[in-house]
Amino acid sequence: KTAVARDYKMSSFSQKDFVIDNKLGLKVLAGMNMVIHCHHYNARLQRTLEQNHKINGKEIFRNAATITYWELLKELDAVKRPSDKAQFIENLYKFLGFGTLNLSSLEEDRATSSSGHFVEGWNCGALKTKGTVCTMTEGFLEGAIKAMYNLDVEVRETCCANQPGVERCEFQITRNKSGLNFHLAKKNKVSSPARDNSTEVLSNIKAETIIDAVMNMPLSGNNEGLIPAFNVYLAHTPQDFYNRVALNFIAEMNKVGFGSIAKEMLVEDAEHCALNTFGGVLESEEWSALVLPMVKEEKDNLFGLVAVANALGWGRCHITEHTPYKTLTLHSSNGYEAYGHIETKGYSDTPQCFMLRGVCAGLMGLVYENGELEDRSGKFLSRESSCLAARAHQCEFKVERDE
Repeated sequence: KTAVARDYKMSSFSQKDFVIDNKLGLKVLAGMNMVIHCHHYNARLQRTLEQNHKINGKEIFRNAATITYWELLKELDAVKRPSDKAQFIENLYKFLGFGTLNLSSLEEDRATSSSGHFVEGWNCGALKTKGTVCTMTEGFLEGAIKAMYNLDVEVRETCCANQPGVERCEFQITRNKSGLNFHLAKKNKVSSPARDNSTEVLSNIKAETIIDAVMNMPLSGNNEGLIPAFNVYLAHTPQDFYNRVALNFIAEMNKVGFGSIAKEMLVEDAEHCALNTFGGVLESEEWSALVLPMVKEEKDNLFGLVAVANALGWGRCHITEHTPYKTLTLHSSNGYEAYGHIETKGYSDTPQCFMLRGVCAGLMGLVYENGELEDRSGKFLSRESSCLAARAHQCEFKVERDE
């Protein structure tokens, strides 16, 4: 259906702007599938690219954001027709959970931010740096300004709240006579997901109840533009961003002979994501209220976590085989990585779902290992035995303990 354009005086956003499909596990904004990841994963993925000395990972990360948010803002502009373009950009950034933006000095080619999702990510856990960390924001601003003002610009962060003694992030905007050649990428058609006839393992978890509750939670930025939920900071991001980052990272690493290593690095990032993100979930008030009453035995924790994952826009997964402490087989009918590969590069001879592969290993380590979260990584080995991107009718992940 064609959306009816609305004029928003304050360019506001709300949960009602999402089109939610519980059956497929999708949240859609202006025609783009949105996924939820936390500050642990986003900052770790950024570190994997930007601290890699073989390639220009910072450029990959920024350009992925530039193109993705140009596409999103362009579509949103057609739907909402904001009367205040700067306010529109600020409110979207805040709504998605990336922090706050102040564009009052946009005519002077400056922008500032007093809080940021990526700043929080780099300030937690083992991720520490004294450098600027808001590369995604640079790309967001480049894409947003191009979409809303039709200006080709280059945005660079000049100082960052991540740095000692700095209270806010500042960005310098340079207007280019000629910038990126923006165009909507042509996508290959992906067939509708085939019905998976395999039998799901029984548990005490009412998965659909959890999925419905989490997908309809009012997850949007607070006064600081952050989304504190499940003991982490969440953010909504178009799945195209992650697919561009991963595929371009692998492609550039392939050029220097490290393509296979790049894939394993993405798997490792996702395993740590599962440990930290879902570790926060297990200790959260939301888990205690919604899921914990269903947990009757230890394995129910794993099934409950998979149900939560099914509400994050990653697609729909279910467990088909499971031996507690030892093995797991999980099927995915429409994972965004597989679809992204088919849409942009076509079909592949090999599996392409590195994020889900790492998450499967991390979930097993989280539920069945003890000790600090970092010490639980690497305890289980995960492989993708079949993949939609390799013309299978589903993606299948097999996990076993690393003996």
